[in-house]
Amino acid sequence: MPRYASLCIRNFPVVALRRAEPELRGASLLLTRKGQVPQPESRILCCSSEAMARGAETGMTVAQAMARSSDFLVRPMDPEVLAGARQAFFEAVFTVVPHVELPDLGEEAAQSIHIEVPNAGGAGGRFRTPGGLAAALLSRLTPGGFLPGVGVADRLVTAMVASEKASGQPGEVVLIAPGGDRAWLSERPLAVLHPDAEIHDWLEGLGIQSLGQLAAIPRAQVGTRLGTQGVLLWEKAQGIYPQSLRRNFPKVDLVEGVSLEWGVDSIEALLFVLRGLLERLLTRLRLRSLAVAGLRVRLEMADGVIQERPLELLAATREAKVILNGLRLELERRPPHAAVAKAALVLVPGETRAEQLDLFRPSGPPPLRLATTLARLASICGEGRVGRPLQAQGYRPESCGLAPFSPVRRESSPEAATRPSVSGKPTMFLRLLRPALRIEVEKKGGAFLAFGRNGTTCGIVRVGGPWRIEAEWWAENPCCRDYYDVELRGGRFCRIYQDLNVTTQNAVWFLAGLYD
Repeated sequence: MPRYASLCIRNFPVVALRRAEPELRGASLLLTRKGQVPQPESRILCCSSEAMARGAETGMTVAQAMARSSDFLVRPMDPEVLAGARQAFFEAVFTVVPHVELPDLGEEAAQSIHIEVPNAGGAGGRFRTPGGLAAALLSRLTPGGFLPGVGVADRLVTAMVASEKASGQPGEVVLIAPGGDRAWLSERPLAVLHPDAEIHDWLEGLGIQSLGQLAAIPRAQVGTRLGTQGVLLWEKAQGIYPQSLRRNFPKVDLVEGVSLEWGVDSIEALLFVLRGLLERLLTRLRLRSLAVAGLRVRLEMADGVIQERPLELLAATREAKVILNGLRLELERRPPHAAVAKAALVLVPGETRAEQLDLFRPSGPPPLRLATTLARLASICGEGRVGRPLQAQGYRPESCGLAPFSPVRRESSPEAATRPSVSGKPTMFLRLLRPALRIEVEKKGGAFLAFGRNGTTCGIVRVGGPWRIEAEWWAENPCCRDYYDVELRGGRFCRIYQDLNVTTQNAVWFLAGLYD
């Protein structure tokens, strides 16, 4: 028989705003309707506990609250910030227990989450006691700025009422002993089920003030006098919930957004806003042991134009600095044409590359650090310039293509570890220069003397060649070259070539590569 747990946070829009702007913690906040600049006649939809202590109440106008104290900070409710906080709250709970329901905001702007916990092992297998489950939930939620009240009971209605009671003291846990739901519910007042005002007044007029008194009335009589709403209230007083728990699943894409009251018209200010969004998204990813595999920036301008820009990553990473560098390059390449009124980041989660350690070869770089290095190189070199080199189709030696970087797993065996890579003879490798560097070659009577570039001259000792390449005669720029391998004074070797397609008085020479 499963048990149920419920988590409740009062004044959740205030918690969501402080999650986005930590500097507002401790401030006396008044939240008004979304999408409008607060006016004296604006109604207060939600207020912080600090504001309540100064006399503010939900439903007041801003002017009425200001008459009691002038220390209030009035802000409009931001739906983007609220939606991101609700998803972050849900995802953190989902990492502990998989059977989770995320309902809409309830009375007093309270956000609840309901959990079905199998009764194996006392509280779900992983946790031996209900207290252990509650402690695990609180430890997972606290770093994200959430501190709910927790209620655990046999029935969902009892757990919901218990969590609302516990939410008055954030972090409090109310545990109902198995089999004790009805006795505990019977002592609660009618107001804990948030009945309709007319039904509540009618019941109080009859002297019914607790759930136990309501549950003692026969169901048929309640239905005759109060109708369907009265029957639902009676069932809840009995601990019967009208519907089973509806399981939700995390969304594939993670979204964090913010509405900017005055708009942002500079790249530095916009990056400051995006940094906050990114940090909150990365916190959510760490809880799910995932990394950023893809990213989209959604900008809504003051003139109503919406732009969505993708940012490609070479590998999944959780390095905020690397992602911000990529965002900076994208915004500098295509700056917004007007002030930004709304900004959002959409992350596509992905798993980091796994790496199995080997007993017979040195360990490579950690996968996450390797992915971070690749992302940094991409932010420096530019889009499409970092990857694994591939031999491209063509006849020119410098022809090359790029593929996504994926380290090739080497053969791992004791024989491979002791096998020599070469046959004991010195080996040289040609490091091609792309593009080849233009040089000036000095010759006398057909003999090579030296070549130079930018005022630096290198003497030539010996020359091998030429080896001619003639290819792509059908192309607009055919390839016709004479290649030479030359030894320089000091023992260095390099490869040069003469472009025979250039019909000028002086020959055109290039430094093609260096031998290592």
